[in-house]
Amino acid sequence: MNELEVTFQLHTVLQIQTPSGTVTSLRHRMRAGETLKEALAALGLSVDPDETLIVVNRRNVDLDYRPKAGDIIHLIPAIAGG
Repeated sequence: MNELEVTFQLHTVLQIQTPSGTVTSLRHRMRAGETLKEALAALGLSVDPDETLIVVNRRNVDLDYRPKAGDIIHLIPAIAGG
């Protein structure tokens, strides 16, 4: 089974607070052919595609996207202010 490594960049409210500090990115080894949805589930991250912009290589993608080795995947939640 082929594996690849990608990096998830977590923006704003998706960043993870730990006793050691804020986690802003996660490196993840995944199976080749796996979708973003499957990779996020393996990491325990829940992302609503209607409320989150998913960007890979300056291109918007959806949860069915199949990452390639070395991809940097930005998860950018929609933020509304008033």
